[in-house]
Amino acid sequence: MVKTLAIETSCDDTSVWIVNFDGQIFTVDVLLAYSQIQDHQKYWGVVPEVASRLHFDKIIEVIKTIGFDLIKEVDFISVTVHPWLPGSLVVGKAAASLLTSYFTKPLVHVNHVYGHLFSLLLERNVSDIQFPLVVLTASGGHNDIYVVTNAECKMQNTEWIERKEFWWYTIAKIGYTLDDAAGECFDKVARMLGGPYPGWQRISEKALQWKPNSDVEFKRIFLSKEGFEFSFSWMKSQVSFLLKQLEKSWELRLEDWKLEIPEQLVCDIAYEFQEAVVEVMIKKLIRAGIAFDAKTLWLAGGVSCNDRLREYLQSYAKEKMPEVVVLRPMKKVYSMDNAAMIGLAGILEYTTP
Repeated sequence: MVKTLAIETSCDDTSVWIVNFDGQIFTVDVLLAYSQIQDHQKYWGVVPEVASRLHFDKIIEVIKTIGFDLIKEVDFISVTVHPWLPGSLVVGKAAASLLTSYFTKPLVHVNHVYGHLFSLLLERNVSDIQFPLVVLTASGGHNDIYVVTNAECKMQNTEWIERKEFWWYTIAKIGYTLDDAAGECFDKVARMLGGPYPGWQRISEKALQWKPNSDVEFKRIFLSKEGFEFSFSWMKSQVSFLLKQLEKSWELRLEDWKLEIPEQLVCDIAYEFQEAVVEVMIKKLIRAGIAFDAKTLWLAGGVSCNDRLREYLQSYAKEKMPEVVVLRPMKKVYSMDNAAMIGLAGILEYTTP
């Protein structure tokens, strides 16, 4: 049995969890987190300086709640070191360094995206996963496609952006966003439509109330027929251009410097915007799945909680790759930023030969 205390402070959640691995299943003993969402809603998004100060205020409190007796039992400490907000990461790294010094434990640095990448293994028997595995990671800060293979299926000879040997897995990054990530785009469009942060929740809710509207149509930005790169900045620009075009015909009004938009128009734009983003993401993922003969497809990251994204993946995969297995996390919280995935990735890093 391997046990780690994991710390995740890369963005707006101060998360500390204890994760175990018995050679087959990753389990979670203790999970504690402080969410900053309400603190950032008044700013319409995450403010890095506010996030780092809140991490500083909460990290010791969260660690104390777990208790030093439980921390003494872990084999090592795992902590997120990149990528994301530098000031927030510093808080987690400082806390992890103090704990490793006090308890004389090894310290393992973890890539935040790798945590999302392997979060599907939480509370799942690792031997049940079929490879190759193709993963789309999507959140406010990243939008990437990875191919994961094990010892039984070798990585194909192809070009990749980065590659790493991880435990008995090989992971290769084959696609990424050239500008805004999908989550950031959802947040910005939700703000244009007068909604709160985080944006994907409001967009999803409003999209359910849409009605066919010929005035609301957005282009799907695929960039190329073969590549796996994304570009979402034009998506939010299309929404902005549309609002300017409709301002007169729909008699939109500026009140207190805020555009007052009819509720039905908000719903129609939310639906068409969500459809455009989801279609591009899933078709790119399926394209990668076919190219690498994937046995399993997986969505990871906060945006993967979007119900329409999962629904589209299920239906499109059934049409294009009927034999492929589409996995979901064992718990929805494992899709969000959390220390459990960091502990899992830390164990894989710690036990890599």
